[in-house]
Amino acid sequence: MDVRQLEYFLHVANTLNITHAAMRAHVSQPALSRQIRLLEQELGTRLFKRKARGVVLTETGQRLVERTRVLLASVGRIKSEIMSSADEPVGTVRLAASNSLSGLLTARVVARYRRTYPDVRVHVTENTSMMVRESIVNDGADVALLSDRESFTALTKMPLVTESLLLIAPLDVGLDLSRPVSAKSLTGHNLILTPFPNGLRRAVDEILVRAGRVSEPKLEVDTNSLMTSLTKYGTGYCVLPYSGVHELLQRNEVSAAPIRNARWGWVTAVSRERAMSTATKKLIEMIAEDARALTEDGTWKTASLDLGSKLIN
Repeated sequence: MDVRQLEYFLHVANTLNITHAAMRAHVSQPALSRQIRLLEQELGTRLFKRKARGVVLTETGQRLVERTRVLLASVGRIKSEIMSSADEPVGTVRLAASNSLSGLLTARVVARYRRTYPDVRVHVTENTSMMVRESIVNDGADVALLSDRESFTALTKMPLVTESLLLIAPLDVGLDLSRPVSAKSLTGHNLILTPFPNGLRRAVDEILVRAGRVSEPKLEVDTNSLMTSLTKYGTGYCVLPYSGVHELLQRNEVSAAPIRNARWGWVTAVSRERAMSTATKKLIEMIAEDARALTEDGTWKTASLDLGSKLIN
């Protein structure tokens, strides 16, 4: 019996589905099934019964679940304590980041981190802030880089920057970063919005309420890249923080203007329930350093620093 087999067992116990468990464990279904069979052979008992759809725990399997959770939690604490006491980063660090920050901050940080700590494995995922939060809560990441509009229950956060939300239009409309527009400027246009309850959608809805309107989008999409591409080709207007459209503005592919009194904050976050490794601490420090540099040198236009809270002891 080894830790890996017990982790696989717990994935199956949590999903009661071999296919879903294999996806969570990032292994093939045959490989996971083989490890479960080896565990059952070693223990001399069946842990699961197959059903028409999925599996169910046997009585013995149910007893093993609780013991396995306690054991793996203990293993995790030992691992975190040892890694957090290391002078130099080791092992793996997992970053989950909002896709709005990809071109401006995330790629810059990851590239510098890899140059500085080439022996550390770095795993990066990008998604909406809502999904990034779920990733850190469910132990799918060590560090989250996300909007401050999400819930931070069970998380510790460190503010980074706040920036303007922009009205994005086709290039020939001629919006300008130096000329802010009012909330009412959003009305009368075909807005391309993210689906509710995405944080950006909630922010746009609040802006429209200030203008005395209710959002009634004819088009909803769930990725920034598609939203901005549709805007670029004249399908409608969209709303994004400056970071989400930085590269397009540099290439003069769209036009944009800040919306008055509409700000968007970014934070890093970690779980309160897990000790931070040295690799995690160094990544958080680097994110803060690069956010400061991009703001102070004017690259992160419309942004202001919000680095008042300390996360790392």
